[in-house]
Amino acid sequence: MAASGDAALKASQAANFDNLNEVVADSKFDRHLRFFNFGYRPLGDDEPVGPRLGPGFPNQDSAQLLFQVIGPTDLTGARVVEVGCGRGGNLWLLRRHYGTAAVVGADIAYKSVAFCRRSMPEGDAQFVVADAERVPLGSGIADAVVSVETSCTYPDIEWFFRDVARMVKVGGHFLYTDLLLTALVDPFVAVLEQLGFELEHRRDITANVCASRDARAARQKLAFGETPDADEVTMAEFVGREGSRLYDSLTDGEHQYTILRFRKAASVEPPAERLLAEPIAALVREQAQLAVELLTIPSR
Repeated sequence: MAASGDAALKASQAANFDNLNEVVADSKFDRHLRFFNFGYRPLGDDEPVGPRLGPGFPNQDSAQLLFQVIGPTDLTGARVVEVGCGRGGNLWLLRRHYGTAAVVGADIAYKSVAFCRRSMPEGDAQFVVADAERVPLGSGIADAVVSVETSCTYPDIEWFFRDVARMVKVGGHFLYTDLLLTALVDPFVAVLEQLGFELEHRRDITANVCASRDARAARQKLAFGETPDADEVTMAEFVGREGSRLYDSLTDGEHQYTILRFRKAASVEPPAERLLAEPIAALVREQAQLAVELLTIPSR
């Protein structure tokens, strides 16, 4: 797919999430709904990590996904950038529970950014409409960059990784999780290592995310209120309900929901030549195209 095709894909992605914000705005849950991610549910002897939230917190699984990604990373006094911040749930939690000095959210959907600005008007929180592959923030601006369940929609993800490496200062962190084709995980790690990052933690959490969808998808669907019959299939994709294509990705053996936690060990001048091999880059674009198709709301 040519660059112009990438631009069209990104425009579709932005429209999809702007449309989802409109759907949510028509429901009684609008001001409370901060998360769209699939969440994490502990299994077996697995214990929740991070802050303990009150029993009334509306989406414990989505918060636990963030907490699992952060792990033992100390963010006290940190400036944290989240790329693909959505409606700001992760940054909202970071500000309240991790002692951050400042947070910056970037998202391609204007209406998500507008919601964040309304719900977090404080001076330590800033939000910008941005293409994740061209984030308009300064170099070395971040002690940590967070990316949760959004990169699967990026058609040229190497530019995203290069931007992360540019934004994170040496000694800082890249805290990353997503549902990806298993064949992409090793190449992604290799690219990030070439850009100066050192892998500190890697974990397959597919079963935990699947358990979250089994327990929570139907309830999360209620947050969208009444939707036209034509939209029901797409709404099932947004919440990862059993029978959806995205739910099937959690059980097909070809995808993996992975946590990758990196520390930036060195400042590296990125090479002019591309780091991802063309067959891998083509697979990335196919993945992004499918994600956008699945999340297109027919009635909008």
